[in-house]
Amino acid sequence: MGGWTSCNDWLDLHPQSETIQEDFWQDESDVESMVAACYRSMNETGFMERLLVWGEVRSDNILKGGSQNTDIDRILELTLNATNGYTSWSEVYRTINYCNTVIRYAPEVRERDPNFTEGQLRAYIAEAKGIRALCYFTLVRTFRDIPFHTEPVVDDSQPFEKAQSDPDEIIRYLIDDLKGIEPAATLEWVNRSYDKGRITRKAIQALIADMALWLGDYQTCIDYCDRALDENPLLSLALQQNFVLSVFVNGLSRESLFELRFPASMPNYAVVEMYGQYTLRSGTNVYKVSSFDFSKTGLFAATDWRNRDFLVPNESDGLFSIVKYAGYRHRINAGGAVSRSDYTFFNSAALWIFYRLSDLYLMKAEALVEQGGMENLEAAFELVRKTYERANPDSEEGSFAFASYNSREAMRELVLDERQREFLFEGKRYFDLLRRIKREGTPGNVVSKYLMRKYEAQGLEAATIRSKINDKDALYMPINETELKTNTLLVQNPFYVLSSDISRK
Repeated sequence: MGGWTSCNDWLDLHPQSETIQEDFWQDESDVESMVAACYRSMNETGFMERLLVWGEVRSDNILKGGSQNTDIDRILELTLNATNGYTSWSEVYRTINYCNTVIRYAPEVRERDPNFTEGQLRAYIAEAKGIRALCYFTLVRTFRDIPFHTEPVVDDSQPFEKAQSDPDEIIRYLIDDLKGIEPAATLEWVNRSYDKGRITRKAIQALIADMALWLGDYQTCIDYCDRALDENPLLSLALQQNFVLSVFVNGLSRESLFELRFPASMPNYAVVEMYGQYTLRSGTNVYKVSSFDFSKTGLFAATDWRNRDFLVPNESDGLFSIVKYAGYRHRINAGGAVSRSDYTFFNSAALWIFYRLSDLYLMKAEALVEQGGMENLEAAFELVRKTYERANPDSEEGSFAFASYNSREAMRELVLDERQREFLFEGKRYFDLLRRIKREGTPGNVVSKYLMRKYEAQGLEAATIRSKINDKDALYMPINETELKTNTLLVQNPFYVLSSDISRK
């Protein structure tokens, strides 16, 4: 399949504008071109910004940064409403439509191109279905109630309006859909840039496990984590000393399962403008968010390298710069002390990781804890140990022991804390908190223990915070007002209908 030698060559492919016309879908190269368009659509800055805002900015990891961005500031000030630009989901649905187009029209090419095999066709469809599922999973966790399309919208003559579907039913459909196509997905590309930068069987297995965990189907989560681990013996954790550089800067590491690569023509502006200090785009605000000060929570042990590799305090403004993806620590000082001069920051970022080996370990650990039983708790601890001890190479032997976490509740807290430490700023934390709320049935515990401290650090009063986020509906985004006007079958999130800021027109 394909003759390109680099991921950038692949992503630089442009489908013709008439992608849904019969004269386009003639041979395998047309299918490849359209699959490339699915990936390129995710490269768009608007798509990437939403991954950051939806999964990270709303979490307890993030505070305001050193520059102003009205829409982000309103989210952090709990004045979110349906006029906010980050409530628009059009960038994600555009990617979904590309995927639906591949799934709908690629089989016709099989009939026209005698050299296009059934195995090649199904492998391409597996990629499209994997990207589509990833997009829908993101939308469900962000908005909860969304319209679900499995057919492409190819021209204005098709009915555009569609009502929302039950979110759990959407996820169950996606799981079954991926289970059906998983055996056809490419197991491993010889070209590492493809093996890490395109959907493979291991990426689909990780995605199935993640969606099953969201639904509380713990055995399926465990089974698919095991499948990914068993079928990919070359996966391994990077050494902590070069962890950030090899995994988040250079990329294509043995730890990665699926990462989005960015061609030179489409730099990853979103990450460096949100997190970093420099940008290639003149007139664009950078350093839009800051890290929470985790010294106030005791999240990191003194020996944990992640506390120094992922964020750095600023001497000038009392805020924290986020280093992950935006740079790396190039100088390691004795005793663990750091200064800003120890770090290199970039004006572009090369990648964004959706799944890596740590995901498999910690998803499985969470599922084992929820299944219960001492044997499962011990197995979960051993999985957490893999990432924890990687990040604490200088800790005393025996300082991290199961005896300190030998109850179900203690292990729940350990797994959640380790996920926060390991996936800091990777767009996962807010969804982790929502998954816990979904499991517990009420937001009270998560709001009190995690989200309150974030908003209090922003200067909001406790009564104001509780009045705005103690409602489960408030934890999901409102539907953008333009979407409501365009699709009259949509029903606004109840919390925002009741808010004085929202009126359905």
